Amino acid sequence: MSADDVIPPSPQHRDEEVLRHVLAQVRTGRSLDDVLQDPYVEERREPGTHDKVLDHPEVAEVVGAEIIAQMRQMLADEPRDA
Repeated sequence: MSADDVIPPSPQHRDEEVLRHVLAQVRTGRSLDDVLQDPYVEERREPGTHDKVLDHPEVAEVVGAEIIAQMRQMLADEPRDA
């Protein structure tokens, strides 16, 4: 089997791979912005890939949780007025 015999993955398959990568990385605590700039994501990027990732309910849930955690930390770090 040569490299010419390999069928490239479909755009849908690439989108699913990117989505899995993004979810896994954001769940480890990385920011969504950083993850979307990963070479892995950029190499698989097709028109609309970022929109599909951002519109996915799991991404919204994970990123929303990340934003809420950051907000809680900011509030906890603020000095309290006596």
